[in-house]
Amino acid sequence: MNTKPSIVIADESALFLHLHTDGPEQYGATPAHANPLLLNPSQSPDLTSFNPKHPLYGGAPVSLLVGSDNAKKRSRIATFRACSPDLPAGSFLKLREGLFLTSPELTYARMGNHLDEFQLAEAAMSLCARYYLDLDIANTKDRHAFLTSPNGLAHYLDKAQAYRGFGKARKALRWVVPNSGSPSETKMKLQYCTPLWAGGFGLPFTHMNYDVKAGRLASLTTQSDYCIDLVNPLTREGMEYDGEDSHPDASKDKRRLNELKTLGYDIFPIDKAILYNPDAALKTGFLIRKHLGIRGSLPKNWENRYMMLRSSLNLPI
Repeated sequence: MNTKPSIVIADESALFLHLHTDGPEQYGATPAHANPLLLNPSQSPDLTSFNPKHPLYGGAPVSLLVGSDNAKKRSRIATFRACSPDLPAGSFLKLREGLFLTSPELTYARMGNHLDEFQLAEAAMSLCARYYLDLDIANTKDRHAFLTSPNGLAHYLDKAQAYRGFGKARKALRWVVPNSGSPSETKMKLQYCTPLWAGGFGLPFTHMNYDVKAGRLASLTTQSDYCIDLVNPLTREGMEYDGEDSHPDASKDKRRLNELKTLGYDIFPIDKAILYNPDAALKTGFLIRKHLGIRGSLPKNWENRYMMLRSSLNLPI
């Protein structure tokens, strides 16, 4: 039996890897049937064969997980953190012999130790997104399959014991919607759909990248189907993020919005100049609320909460 302690990539380093690859198959990972933290947790893993400068780890020091405080060691290339080895199945992926990675679910749960609630929501939406961030082209690419889902994250947290940070991770799931198409779409959803009391605008848009078929009205449109970034299918109202890369043709964008209006959808376009400018984002949020007929007075200190939310989402304040 091999009792050599394994190296387990975790926390920020694991999150970076998950968000910058197409999924476990891309880097040869397989589900781990045995918990690597159970292998002699009183010993420290040998780092001599480990490359902390691999770009998929996000840079040194790499965050590593061990099964007890006794297994921690001083290192310039790694940050060691202890975790109880009593974790449910589905907590680890095996990269190669002796090298493991925390699963998307355990990675998210543990980030409750390091992020605030809306940073956690953004991380969860990124793990449940339809895209990943390709390091080679410094841009987003479509995933072949989702890494996980909000239900998958919640189910894992239900199975796991209540470790420090797990409660905050569960609480943050209330803001999470799957199927985001870009980091900016995620920020748009969290900025505009979060309730007023938390610094958002309380816009009632519920689905991301929602498919709409032209159907019998196809003769009036140039497309047979459309995908809307953020929408409420019941009210047929939503928002589109017009990024510079994905929407280079303004006339085509305008025609698309008009055609969606023909199909009964009222869509509000948001571009980078609005989302990333706190004053423009604020003005736009209240204009949309007024257009939708949403009433309600602002809570006390709303402006401070608005800026705190933007700060959590790494948006300019």
